[in-house]
Amino acid sequence: MNILFISNLYPPNVVGGYERLCFDMASALAARDHRISVLTSNYGGQTADYAGQDIERSLRLLADERDIYKSFSVSGAEINEINAHNAAVLERKLVAVRPDVLFVWNLFFFDRSLLHAIQTADCRKVFLLTDNWFILFLRPEFWQRYFTKEILSSHFRITAIRSFFAWLLSSIHHKKLSINCRAIFPSRFMHALYVQAGFRFRETVIIPHGVNISLHREAEYRDRMTPVEKGRLRLLFAGRVVEMKGVHTILEALPEIIRVLPKTDVRLTVLGDCQDRQYLKWLEAMIRRLDLGEHVAFLSPIPEPDLFCLFQNHDIFLFPSLYEPFSLTLIHAMASGIPTVASDVGGNPEIVFSDRTGLLFSKGNPRSLANAVLNLVDNPKLCYTVSMGAREMARQFTFQTMVQNVEAYLGET
Repeated sequence: MNILFISNLYPPNVVGGYERLCFDMASALAARDHRISVLTSNYGGQTADYAGQDIERSLRLLADERDIYKSFSVSGAEINEINAHNAAVLERKLVAVRPDVLFVWNLFFFDRSLLHAIQTADCRKVFLLTDNWFILFLRPEFWQRYFTKEILSSHFRITAIRSFFAWLLSSIHHKKLSINCRAIFPSRFMHALYVQAGFRFRETVIIPHGVNISLHREAEYRDRMTPVEKGRLRLLFAGRVVEMKGVHTILEALPEIIRVLPKTDVRLTVLGDCQDRQYLKWLEAMIRRLDLGEHVAFLSPIPEPDLFCLFQNHDIFLFPSLYEPFSLTLIHAMASGIPTVASDVGGNPEIVFSDRTGLLFSKGNPRSLANAVLNLVDNPKLCYTVSMGAREMARQFTFQTMVQNVEAYLGET
């Protein structure tokens, strides 16, 4: 097949898992002898060439060049110029590549005019909807209600968020919810969310995400019947340090865990991208207020191959997202056998089954999170049970399986 990927970001310019997964999928399909072209933005300024991929980085994002999380503030004329540029680049690329399939990934920080150009392309169009960006394009009022009611847990950014959505609403005059394209969803949750938002695609399929699971000797897996270090409880969070990932819920739960375990040195490692400075400052203030300075350490992200050792060196993995379509990090953690406590939202309950493959807690509820952690600490047999169950479950979500299913779906006429 001749496949043209389009994505707002692409390695080495990355913010989260979406663009990394896009790269992994493009690389895997290129290795299967498909012709792969990639159209992405120049955001981040870094460039790199990858085997079997023709990459063009000429699109422009509606985003602050210094901080992608900051509000984008330019004149209307500049926005129109950027939008016209992006539409022209896509039209030119379609003529040059003549793809069998236009494979659409995350288009956040683009305008709806680019979406229109995609929908009118004379080829098969397939969207991989790992996240909510498409809802923001066409149903921002739905997402505003859903975000405020179901996700938002703090109030320090409500004014800015409402201002952003007000701008989106003012720029949208017509809502077309019948989409003449195909869509791949990573979870039943994401499919249901788009249905709830009123979207009707030409065709949909659920293809769960997968990860590359390395083979390890049994001796390399931690014995989950005993702690990593006697007298110490090592807790771990790994992911982007942004509000929707719920790190603040862990901090709010820590005092209760420490109180119930007075003879245990409770330590939390927060590993991940801390580019959201406003949220990080909020967390740092919370740590000072709760007197958690000696209990919390922030570390930078590590390469994916190093995750297995990271998980083996911690007792419990905490995954407190307020909103989670379907997490690759969660699959990595489960594959490593670390007992996991995850929030009961999004795609998490589709792979974390309480007392079998992990423990679920009520989203945004620090007492519920603390109780789940203490339940594992008090019950070594439960730790062993969920560890083995998680490893078995994770084997169902390999990247190889995902690639095979996506390849088959893209090839359908």
